[in-house]
Amino acid sequence: MTWDYRSSKDFKDYYEERRLQRRIGFVFVFLSGIFLAFLFKLWYLQVVNGESYRRLADNNRLRQVVENPLRGLLLDREGRPIVRNRIAFNVLLDREKIKQLDQTVATLSRVLDLPESTVRQRIARYRNRPVFEPVIVKEDVDMAEAAYLESRRLELPEISVAIEPKRSYEDGHLAAHALGYVGEISESQLGKPRYAGYQLGDVIGKAGVEVAYDGDLAGEKGWKQVIVNSLGREMRELPVGKRPVQGNALRLTIDLDLQRELEAAFEDKMGSAVFLDPYSGEVLAIISKPSYDPNVFARRFSAEEWKGLMDSETHPLQNRAIQSKFAPGSVFKIVMSIAALESGKASPARTDFCPGYAYIYGRKFLCHQEGGHGTLAMVEAIKRSCNVYFYHLGKDMGIEIISEWAHKLGFGQRTGIDLMHEEAGTVPDDAWKRRTRNEPWYPGETISVSIGQGAVEVTPLQMAVFASLIGNGGTQYRPHLLLRREIRGGVEEEAHAPEVVSKVEIKPSTLKVVKEAMWEVVNQGGTGTKAAIPGRDVCGKTGTAQVVKASAGVKSEKLAESIRDNAWFVGFAPRDNPRIAFAVFVERGGHGGEAAAPIAQRVMLKFFDKLDHPSEETRIARAPQHP
Repeated sequence: MTWDYRSSKDFKDYYEERRLQRRIGFVFVFLSGIFLAFLFKLWYLQVVNGESYRRLADNNRLRQVVENPLRGLLLDREGRPIVRNRIAFNVLLDREKIKQLDQTVATLSRVLDLPESTVRQRIARYRNRPVFEPVIVKEDVDMAEAAYLESRRLELPEISVAIEPKRSYEDGHLAAHALGYVGEISESQLGKPRYAGYQLGDVIGKAGVEVAYDGDLAGEKGWKQVIVNSLGREMRELPVGKRPVQGNALRLTIDLDLQRELEAAFEDKMGSAVFLDPYSGEVLAIISKPSYDPNVFARRFSAEEWKGLMDSETHPLQNRAIQSKFAPGSVFKIVMSIAALESGKASPARTDFCPGYAYIYGRKFLCHQEGGHGTLAMVEAIKRSCNVYFYHLGKDMGIEIISEWAHKLGFGQRTGIDLMHEEAGTVPDDAWKRRTRNEPWYPGETISVSIGQGAVEVTPLQMAVFASLIGNGGTQYRPHLLLRREIRGGVEEEAHAPEVVSKVEIKPSTLKVVKEAMWEVVNQGGTGTKAAIPGRDVCGKTGTAQVVKASAGVKSEKLAESIRDNAWFVGFAPRDNPRIAFAVFVERGGHGGEAAAPIAQRVMLKFFDKLDHPSEETRIARAPQHP
């Protein structure tokens, strides 16, 4: 038998040991590879993508919460608040703490005086929201309700009271159309460049000064960082962030005393009125009736409430002072007189005979004076508002001259007031009619325009600006509501300077005739005697504009209210260096001298009383220097 060394025990051990070492080496390499792979992955996660994952982790743990600023206040010209911010108490329901839903609903219904069905509906609205998000059961509860609930926190742990700032319009309807209102930004507004940086839920100005100066009033947003749990619930606030900056306070040109007097004088009439400083365009008082309460918009109101405002036949949301166009009636006779005198078509001495009617182009045109005015010159014709005199004047001038001077005097174009959606009105002529109706202008139409009827349309604000222009000698100022901005701490900045829109070249002799006539309208037995104030030399012109043709030649008081004439009274005071100019318009008011002139008188009485007996605040805030 041959011995084989490979069968020896030593050789076998050596062989097994080599095989074992190879296995161990393989396992070592394999484990090292795994280790290196894990190490590489760790390096990749921690170093290469560390910042990104850290950010994601923070986002799950930390949350940046936007803090909205308070809106800036709106003050009157003497610094008295017109619009503030107030604290509202909202009742919240924590759904996580509800033990017996029926019992909780019954308790809320009893305490908040709400039907149980309403409470259930409000809870149901949050069905798809995170359960930690509280339900707003009732907004803006009064202090007594809030105190009652707060005192029962132990008994009603699921119910709490939270505070929320709300816009507060101190006098409700007062100057509502000028001040405007606020509301949550809409999705369509978010897409506009003007609202870049805004988010859903942000409150913005929606109308009036609130929207015109939203950039000043909105302030700057702040933020805070909070720690949240896995459910997103806020657990703790971190000491980092930025406090919100309240919006600038704006001092408006409105005089609260005059505004209140105007509101009281208007009572429940429909229409509008504007009172201006004739040397700066500052709006001292402005009204549009019917009105609305802007406080309604400061809370979350229902679709039914909104529909009620939108569908109302009286259109309470429409600012009649700048958005409604009306025939100017006999006030337009002032425009006619200026056009005739400046164009050389007539002199102040031109006389005409009024038998109560006139036949022109084969058609009979009536004067409001049934028996006629007899023979009269221009001043008397204005004073007595004779239609026949101006029928003939219009026929002699033609529509082009009338149109030219109406445009020069500010009609047919926006005044540029710092409110949105202003209408331009209409000054017709041949080109206008061909453009809008594809027809030529007929001479007979000029006769109607001559007394402020037909196609000519103006806004009450245009009329007030026109009155200012006559009073100050021919300068048209841009009317405005902003007097100055105020930064926090009461430090004032950027007073609003008067802005001249145009200077109309009107001969002093023309202005003298017109002013004399307007003075006689009020002070010499004319149609505006109810606006007279002894010693104040009030100048004015009444207007009675037909609503329907059926009212022609019929006493206004004999007509149904729905078709009664519109009433105008436009003017300024005093005659020399006037301090106030105005336009008062009463829809379906009948005669201007009866319905509109007394309103103007009442506001002027207040104005001159303040002028003679100024308070300390008035002296400080007195309007800019007058010539």
